[in-house]
Amino acid sequence: MKDWLDHIQNLNIAPLETRNSLCVLSDIGLLYVGGEDAADFLQNQLSNDISHIDHHTLQLSSFSNAKGRMHAVLRVIQIEGGYLLLLPRSILPLIQEELQKFVILSKVILADITDSFARIAWVTDHNELIKDHYPTEINQVYQSDSLICIRLPEFNSQHRFLMLTNDSNEAITLFDELNTVLTLNDMSSWQFQEIQSGIPTIYKDNMGAFVLQMCNLQLLDGVNFKKGCYPGQEVVARMHYLGKLKRRMYLAELKSTHCPPPAAELKSRDAQDNDGSGKVIDAVKVEHDTCLMLFSAQIDKAESNRLVLADQPESEIQLKSLPYSFPE
Repeated sequence: MKDWLDHIQNLNIAPLETRNSLCVLSDIGLLYVGGEDAADFLQNQLSNDISHIDHHTLQLSSFSNAKGRMHAVLRVIQIEGGYLLLLPRSILPLIQEELQKFVILSKVILADITDSFARIAWVTDHNELIKDHYPTEINQVYQSDSLICIRLPEFNSQHRFLMLTNDSNEAITLFDELNTVLTLNDMSSWQFQEIQSGIPTIYKDNMGAFVLQMCNLQLLDGVNFKKGCYPGQEVVARMHYLGKLKRRMYLAELKSTHCPPPAAELKSRDAQDNDGSGKVIDAVKVEHDTCLMLFSAQIDKAESNRLVLADQPESEIQLKSLPYSFPE
C-alpha cells in the first residue's frame, strides 16, 4: 500500500465539517482472526453471537475481562477465511495479546493487518456519490475481491459509509473521487460521528472501566444475552436479569476550550473530592469553546444535572438526546 500512503501525505485538512465530509481512518486498526476454529473462538470471547453475521452483515460487539469490564468495543466483519475486528489502532496490540492467551490449542491465527488496507470514512447527502452496488441497509456490507464497503447508521440525516480496500490504485481512485466533492477532515470527524451516534470507543485509559451496559451496548445490539459463555458473561447477565441498572452512557455538550481525556472523572456538584459518580468515555472539540462528549455515570445524578468534571467544575455540562432511547 505504499502508493496509497504516499498519496495521502501532506493533504490539506479542513476544520471539522459536520456535513459532506471525508476522512482517512489512520487511527483505526484491523485485527484478522482466521483459521478453522475462528468462529468458535470469537463466539467464546465476544459479547455478541458471531453466528448471526455473514459476509453481508456488520456486527457490533465487545471483549471484556473476567469481571465483565470491557477492554474493547469492536466492529466485526466476516471475510473469506476469517474475520476482521475494527478497533482503535492504539489498543490493537493489547487486545491481540489478550486474545492470544485464549488460543491455547485452537486452530486460530491472530494478525494485525492494518497496514494492508486503506481505511476511509465519509458522510454525504449527495446521492450521486452512492454507487448501485453500495449497501442500502444499516450495517449491511458489500464485498468484492479488494473492497469492503459498510453502511453505518445515518449521521445528521446523511448517508454514512466506512470503506476498506487492499488495492492502492482502487484506494487512490475512490479517495480522489470523494475528495473532489467532500470536505477532507482528520480523525476528529470520525470521532465526532461516533460520539454523536452514541457509539462508545474504549481507549487504553478507560480499558476495564465499564461493564457493557454502562456504555449502552445492549441498546446498540452489541450483546446477545442468550448465547453461551464468554469472559465476563456472568456479570453482564446478572446485571441484565437480576440487577437494576445504576449507570448508563450519556451524550452531552461541554462548554470548555479543553476537552477532557478518556477516563476523566465526573463528580457530584457539591462534592469536595472525586466520588466515583462517572467517567468520560470520549470527547471531541466541535467549536472553540465547545466539546461534545460521551460519559458513563450514575443515572440519578446525571439526569438531575448534579454532575461536573472533577478538574473543570466550572464548565457547564448540558445533556443532549442520543439517536436511540432508553427503556422506561
